Order: sequence, then C-alpha cells, then structure tokens
Amino acid sequence: MRRSSEVGMLLIALCAISWAISSPSLAFSYTLNIFGNANMDDAIDELDIAYLEDVIAGRSPATEMADANLDGIVDEKDIEQVKGLIDGTGEQISLKACTIYEEAVNVTIPMPVEGIVVLNLACAESVRGINAQDMVVGVGSSLVEGPNRDFFPEMAGLPTVGKWSEPDIEAIISLNPDIVIADLRTPDPERLEDKLEGTGITVLRMGFTYPDYSLSEIMALGYILDRKDDARELNNLAGRCLDLIEERVSSIAESERPRVYPIYYTSADLWKTGSKGSIVDMLCSLAGGENIAHDLTGGTGGMYPTVDPEWVVQENPQIIFTWSSPGGYSQSNDTAMRELWTEIVQAPELSQVEAAKDQRVHLMTTEITSRPRWFVGLSYLAKWFYPERFPDLDPEAIHREYLERFQGLEYRGIFVYP
Repeated sequence: MRRSSEVGMLLIALCAISWAISSPSLAFSYTLNIFGNANMDDAIDELDIAYLEDVIAGRSPATEMADANLDGIVDEKDIEQVKGLIDGTGEQISLKACTIYEEAVNVTIPMPVEGIVVLNLACAESVRGINAQDMVVGVGSSLVEGPNRDFFPEMAGLPTVGKWSEPDIEAIISLNPDIVIADLRTPDPERLEDKLEGTGITVLRMGFTYPDYSLSEIMALGYILDRKDDARELNNLAGRCLDLIEERVSSIAESERPRVYPIYYTSADLWKTGSKGSIVDMLCSLAGGENIAHDLTGGTGGMYPTVDPEWVVQENPQIIFTWSSPGGYSQSNDTAMRELWTEIVQAPELSQVEAAKDQRVHLMTTEITSRPRWFVGLSYLAKWFYPERFPDLDPEAIHREYLERFQGLEYRGIFVYP
C-alpha cells in the first residue's frame, strides 16, 4: 500500500526540500522495554548477547532487562532467548508494558503473532504505521464509525468487537486472535484481561500517544509483529523532529520561555487544562514552553484539572492553545475552528490576557496530539512558540509525509487554526 520505491523516493525528496531536518546521527534515544535488551539501548542485537556473557562471567551487572526469559536468573538460557528474538525463531517475547496510573506490568506473548484485534484509534493507527494492518482480524467499533471510516478504509469491512471501552468478549473470542491491543487504562482489566483468562488470547496495553515512551512502544510493537524495520522507520521520522526541536530550544533559559495555557476543549469548557504527566504538558515542555498549569492536580488521573478563570487572568499566559478542538482528517473547512478561536479571544476573562491581546491563540485537533503522530503537534507548538528559531520547520510537510508514507493516505483535512 505504501512501500513503492517511486513514492518513497518522491516523499524523501519533498521532505528534504520542505523541512530541513537531516536524518544522519540522530540523537534521540529511548530504551526498548523488551526482556533480553540487556544493555538497555533501543534494540535487541549481538551487543546484548555480549553483555549477557559479561553478566554471566561477573564482569557487568545484571540490568532490569537482562533476564530475557523471566525465570529469575541470568544464564545461558537468556542468551538462547535473545538469539531467538534476533533471528525470529523465538517461541515467546516478554516486555514491560507501561501504564499511566499503575506500576508497569510484565507481559509474555507466544510467538509468532498472526492475528490481532485492535480496540482503539491510536492502536490501529500504530499497527498500520508499521505496515502490519494485514494482521488485523477485528476492530473496536469506533474505527468504522463516522469520519473514522475515511481514515481506516481498509478496516471498515472487518468484524467489530464492541466499543474500545466496553469490548464484546464473545466477539473477540470468536475471531481467535493471538493478541488484543488495548488502551493503557480503558477498559478496566475486569472487563478485558480477566474475561479472556484461559482463552490463550494475550492482552497488550499500549498508548502510542505519550512522548515519554511512545517510541519504545512503537519499536516493541515492531518486534512483536515482526515489523522491526518499519517501526524503526516510523521512529526515525519522530526522532528527526525531536532532534531539531531539542537542539534549538535546549539553550533557552527558563525565564525566557513563553508562559502557556493549554486548553482541553470539550463542551465549550475553556477552563479544563493539562498538568504534569499529561500528554499536553509533555508536548509543551518539549517545545520549549512553560505550562502555567504544570504543578496543578485534578481531573482524570490528577492530570487534567479545571481551573478558575481569574487564576488564568492572574497568570497572564503569553500563548494559548487547545489540543482537542474541532477539525480532523475528514473536515474540508475551518468554520468550526474559526468560531472556537473567536470564542476564546473574546471570552471576558481570556480577552484580558497577553495571549489574546497579541492573538497568539492556536488550535489543534487530537489527531495530531493524542495519537501516534503527536510529533506533528509538537512541531506546530515549536513553530508557534519560537517562529524566529524555526523558519525551516514545516509541520504540514511532516504530517504529509506521515500520512502518505506511513498511513497510505492522501493528505487532507483541517488540523490547526489559524
């Protein structure tokens, strides 16, 4: 669908022209949380075998990921497990799956994986992003409803297994998948893992939207679904954005960073925001902004508090942005976003702050914030925060490359305003 050489070469040429981010010597890094990654880097390879040999010989300390087969000791069996992960002959793969509200959990998946059920949008987008959509045998109903049908056309005819938050367990079992990929926190384990116990179906919880560990999740998915090279390609695109932005904002003093008020727009509520631990706070920090709500608590997981309008006026943010405004892949005009923008800048309280007075108010949709393409939203934020530092950064070109190269879709839609 998306790997033809002609299309690939054209996209590479276009991206080289439209946004000046070179790919050699990438500095971005992450730890691959698969047991067997003994040296704690971003891959499982011969270096891990060498490190395990040093651990067994007493020359190096055992790391968290050194016990590849999770039997409690590091020995020759772990080396055999790593060899199987490298050449694809291993009978199982174990990983530390991240969760938001609880401690991470260890998950072991029998290999090879041939059939999967994806429950939510971010999971489906990530699976397709590493070219594994042919393995999907069932989907959550949200993937085939409304405008999402346009974004996932090849999945529209697949069997549905209930809502992503309320899955139909009987429907899942009837499809006999090897794994179910679900959101990090929804549904509750009592509605999914507990009901699938004893069926031979493994539940894998992944978010794919949190910059702190999205890259690790994508790479782990590449190992699980035997799409390592595709996963590495996708991570390289995100990494190029991260590298450029980090290089240009890291030297900016805290006192010189813009004060930012992020709005999670829902039901005309302009006072729900994101604090430490939220996606939006991570994006704001990576882009070089100071989130005025960073230290607050409240709302879901303690990360999405509702604030007092007068407090925002007192904090006087220099930039305001929403990360959940109208718009999206199937939208053809910006009317709804324009109306929301006007509502924000004319709101009695917000009209008093510097951001509204200077019209530094920006809107984004969740499709480029709370999805695997969060790095597109990050690029827009960096451009908005520091336009003079990023004249060559073209977020739309990055988004276009992502959609055309990794999702097999034409670029269209309304994602930001203005």
